[in-house]
Amino acid sequence: MDSKLTGIKANNSSISISFTYNDIRCRETVKVKPTKSALKEMVRKRDAILYEIEFGQFDYLKHFPNSKKAKSLASTQANRITIKEMITEWFKRTQDQWEYSTKRGYISKINHHIEPNFGHIYVNKFKPSFFKDWGATSNLSGKTKNEVRSILRSAFQELYIDEVIDGNPIDRVKRFKHIKKEPEPFNAIEREKILAQMTGQVRNLYEFAFWTGLRTSELLALRKCDIDLERKVIFVRKALVHGREKETKTKSSARTHQLHKSALKVLKTQLSITSENNIRIFLNPKTDQPWRDDRAIYHNCWVPSLKLSGVKFRKQYNTRHTYASTMLTENKPIAWVAKQLGHSDIAMTLSIYARWIPENT
Repeated sequence: MDSKLTGIKANNSSISISFTYNDIRCRETVKVKPTKSALKEMVRKRDAILYEIEFGQFDYLKHFPNSKKAKSLASTQANRITIKEMITEWFKRTQDQWEYSTKRGYISKINHHIEPNFGHIYVNKFKPSFFKDWGATSNLSGKTKNEVRSILRSAFQELYIDEVIDGNPIDRVKRFKHIKKEPEPFNAIEREKILAQMTGQVRNLYEFAFWTGLRTSELLALRKCDIDLERKVIFVRKALVHGREKETKTKSSARTHQLHKSALKVLKTQLSITSENNIRIFLNPKTDQPWRDDRAIYHNCWVPSLKLSGVKFRKQYNTRHTYASTMLTENKPIAWVAKQLGHSDIAMTLSIYARWIPENT
């Protein structure tokens, strides 16, 4: 019977399967008694292998995990795969796991840093020193370098798990030091100078930011249903990132925020001019529609206002630092400030704002 089965040979206590892969004649032995049903199963297995080979889907190690030839061919696979090809395949397989904003960030780092610097290198030729040298000469922040490192490490790790490579070269590259910038809150005079250059809804938004410490993405996502004027609180539940509404940055970021009297006053002013058919609170005054994301308001409103004010330039995130430092200077409890900001614990608040806590507290 076995003489009629192409590529299948029955032995005393096993069955051999023969096929050609990458112009190499391969034969694998399966330890199974060559019964009629077992032979039929091996025929089906060989047909599946041939189909996968034809369409470039064959995973040798998946079919024969203990095969020496499979491991040998897998190692030579690293000679044919470039870093660009590795990253492309990794991205296709894993992109559905990420938030939209994370995916955008990965695409940017792949296009601007990984492919131009390493894309042409074959996987088996890549050395940890290549990445170290790039990191030493790059002007990118330690945070960005570590994000690039993380992408490469994840892609190499898949090849390592599949036994295409013997180890992950990025594991031999230490993370870069990330020096966090010290907060630079605005003082009261600077705050008023900046707000003096703004009008209408834009001024309302930034004045509210100064007196709540909300992230800009949280401000833009704020809805009328998130407000309880009677209790003088807002419910921070969403963030608007790249035009898409998403959950807040972390679980602790979702919070009930007690409104300062200045924040409550400006919120009431804003509500009086927000059109009834809009669920958002803060709108683009030019379109009377919600802002798409924080980039437009940053470039069109924040940057020009800072320049006109004569105040030392800082990014709009410093409105958050201004609120936090102001509350701590006014002797508000650290735990309360942490909750207002959406920090997971007071340790995070202390690590950022300890120097604004009065010595007598």
